[in-house]
Amino acid sequence: MDSGYGFTALWLSIAGVGFGFAVVPAMDGAVATLPADRAGSGSGLLMTVRQMGSAAGIALLGSLLAAAYASRLDTSGLPAAAADTAGDSAVAAHVVAETLGSPGLAASADAAYVHGMNLALLVCGAAALASALLVATLLPDPGRAARRAGDGADKNGDPGGDAGVAPAPADARQ
Repeated sequence: MDSGYGFTALWLSIAGVGFGFAVVPAMDGAVATLPADRAGSGSGLLMTVRQMGSAAGIALLGSLLAAAYASRLDTSGLPAAAADTAGDSAVAAHVVAETLGSPGLAASADAAYVHGMNLALLVCGAAALASALLVATLLPDPGRAARRAGDGADKNGDPGGDAGVAPAPADARQ
């Protein structure tokens, strides 16, 4: 609770850089598997799925944070209206605490919010780990197909190539 915004900004920046390094190659790899005439619609579908997944993830994690916050907030001894207002958000709890002169409510709101954030970030970490394990397990190994085909070298010595296949035209009708 006493870390300050700099600590949070550092970790959010690291997460953002990691997300950027992961999403771009993943999207590129997914679109690259599509035939050239389907690349545009595939890219559009991937963008829609990414945006919908982001919105759904934010909604679910926000709901988890709000529920964890509300369950940990100590509003005992407050009037019902003040307790309801304090349960809306940590900022509202601080306003209620300042209005009623209740520093215990402000401390409880801070602790409840940090608990909710810890829980939401733990769920994010578990989802990232599960995703990494699924990718490692299910993503095909491009070198395996070349190894199965024998030496897999084409006439130019490129592994996995096929001398009987003409190169793709420079203009892939994109």
